[in-house]
Amino acid sequence: MTNNFAKCGCDCINCPTYKDNLRTNDDRLRCSTGWKSYLNIKLSPEKLRACDGCSIPDSQRHIFYLNCKVRKCAMDNGFDNCAYCKGFPCDELQEMHSLQKIKDLSDFVSKKGIEISEQEYKVFIEPYTGLAHLEKIRQRLSENDIKNYKKYSMRKVFAAIKKNNHKNERLSIIYTLLTSICVEDSLSLARWLTLTTKRKKLMRILWTIGYHGTFNQAAGHIELDGHTFLTQKIISMHKELKKLFDDLVIHDINAEIVPLIEDGWLTPSGGLKKEGWVIRLSFGSSLLGSKTLLTFIEYISALKRKYGLNGFRFFNRGDLGVMIN
Repeated sequence: MTNNFAKCGCDCINCPTYKDNLRTNDDRLRCSTGWKSYLNIKLSPEKLRACDGCSIPDSQRHIFYLNCKVRKCAMDNGFDNCAYCKGFPCDELQEMHSLQKIKDLSDFVSKKGIEISEQEYKVFIEPYTGLAHLEKIRQRLSENDIKNYKKYSMRKVFAAIKKNNHKNERLSIIYTLLTSICVEDSLSLARWLTLTTKRKKLMRILWTIGYHGTFNQAAGHIELDGHTFLTQKIISMHKELKKLFDDLVIHDINAEIVPLIEDGWLTPSGGLKKEGWVIRLSFGSSLLGSKTLLTFIEYISALKRKYGLNGFRFFNRGDLGVMIN
């Protein structure tokens, strides 16, 4: 490889699964054992696949990660790696994986609480300390070497609506809400991919709760049982769902997972079981609370009557035609 660093800064040719480093059964056993000991990656030796590295063109690669948004972004911009980007270091790059921000051996031991020899650190940890590698590259670049990234926008997906066609203030609030979730301008491709995925999940969550949930007018919230939610196959891990609920707070939407039993509603790995919990969702005062929440339910019910589950595509576009016409 002419450039041994991946777009995210990982040192490909020193990775234990790089094709030149994974030739024998002993190589495979050592990698499998090291990954399990230091990274909690449990792959048997025979399941390890020799990798061609991230920096060569797709046409020349046999093994690569199709869903790596950082690589896609750098390739889209023609950057050798992310150090050449004006937006360096972006959130997507910094949150690539658990070792991305590790600085050195002592930093790894301090943050992970795992003892490791210097030799083992160089083999199993150092190749993946992407930011440390990229920062060294960045220091060697001139101002002319650093380029801006292509800009993307989320706004084009939404239906247009004339304000004088709004029946009332609550419909206006709902339209603004649906067309602002995860919406930003001047995005890098990596950020656009992040928000596209997040918006898809958040919109599915709101649709599912509104479609299947029950409105408790006295309490001012919608409630949905865990079993029904999980059948939609949106997300099943507690921490990930809670993080998405945290993202709704900036829109003054309050969603929470409420356990109905003290134990037994989570799996040992943190997955949500089918029973023993519910979701409750309410709107804050800036959304006019339960009044707008009721209109929100009426909107989804109207889409449900007219289009069934296909109503989601209108919901996702902020198309309020079913309420206006």
